[in-house]
Amino acid sequence: MKIKNWMTRDPISVSPETLIIDAKKIMKENKIRRLPVVDRGKVVGIVTYRNIIEASPSAVTTLSIHELNYLYLKLKVKDIMQKNPLTVSPEDSNFDIILKGHKLGIGSFPVVDKGKLVGIVTETEIFNALVHLLAPGDDSEIITLDNIDLEDKLGEFSKIATLIEKQGIPVLAIFSLPHREKGGHRVFIRVKTKKIEPLVKALVKEGYTLQE
Repeated sequence: MKIKNWMTRDPISVSPETLIIDAKKIMKENKIRRLPVVDRGKVVGIVTYRNIIEASPSAVTTLSIHELNYLYLKLKVKDIMQKNPLTVSPEDSNFDIILKGHKLGIGSFPVVDKGKLVGIVTETEIFNALVHLLAPGDDSEIITLDNIDLEDKLGEFSKIATLIEKQGIPVLAIFSLPHREKGGHRVFIRVKTKKIEPLVKALVKEGYTLQE
């Protein structure tokens, strides 16, 4: 699953010289909360609705309301934007971006191809991709295995998938995440069946631990 299949293509962008009141208007009219900042074809920043709100006039100041409004109306995107944001490629894996965003606390990434802005991916698109991959449907269920050693054992995914398919059950997706509290990984398996009891028994018999 690659970013190019989930990103918002050809996103609206602004220049560093755009007034923040204009950027706020663009966000409101298009119901978006982030704008990539592009200068001469290159992504140089990103401005969020939160950035704009935080730059709004505050009562905690010695300036008069007229002075505050005057200064606010002159502020430009370059004055408040997050400079040199991390960018991703349309060929990057959703999984890698999920982990990168979680690790760095980043909710959105401009998508750049050959130096040109081609999209933007936010936590919403990433969440939708994850739901598409993992959420059980009308004819599928999720099984979670705990404490799987993926770093020292080769072919563990293949072994699990083979075991499941021997039960006559198609594997729709397998995804893993490092365990936060102890060693090993949690492995999430989406299988095309609603009757998982025989499969659970087979996995337990092979020594796998299911997450409660």
